[in-house]
Amino acid sequence: MPSKNFYLNDAQSEVLTAKWGLFFRKFEILYNGDSLGMVPNLNSQPNGTRYPLPDGRVVTAQLVRSQGLQQLQLLIDKQPVPGSATHPIEQLKAAWYTLLVVGVLNVIIGLIADMFQVDFLQQIGVGWGSAVEGVIYLALGWFGHNRRSAPAFTAAFALLVVEGVAGFAMGIGSGNSPGIGGIFLRFFICVMVFRGIKAAKQLRSEETALLAEPM
Repeated sequence: MPSKNFYLNDAQSEVLTAKWGLFFRKFEILYNGDSLGMVPNLNSQPNGTRYPLPDGRVVTAQLVRSQGLQQLQLLIDKQPVPGSATHPIEQLKAAWYTLLVVGVLNVIIGLIADMFQVDFLQQIGVGWGSAVEGVIYLALGWFGHNRRSAPAFTAAFALLVVEGVAGFAMGIGSGNSPGIGGIFLRFFICVMVFRGIKAAKQLRSEETALLAEPM
């Protein structure tokens, strides 16, 4: 049974644990090891499930669909639980890790295609250009994550879309139908980066508001 711990304070003395079975059946929330309740199937709770904490705070668990993908949303007093999927810091990390994988793969495959003259890769346009593109993805992802830069993630998102459209057009032009798996994978990557854009904007806004507060 999958489970994940979330720490509610910096001292990590408050531990929230989520456990669930296949397709989010037998979903359970624990607080410092004590069960707060279990639902037979979280999918059957469209408005989510509430779990009151001993100090009066309320944890809400709900399966939400965002940009076409489902994810587990954990809130405490209507704010994302630190470390949970919908917390902006986690979404920023997910965008960076996604671009890291895309960038590294582009660099490796591009270099292999060019250095070893791999015909079938070169025929679909893979080469030094792919390696350069990979470096661009890495740079944009790094700036997006470390500088909380929405423009960097936006540029990466635009490049992904343009590359996808160009690849689709080339495939149609050569008489090859693009695979459904490839289309879904690119859609997934674009969703991760799009969420990173929103997260970077939110974190920058929060940081600006914090700096504007009187000392």
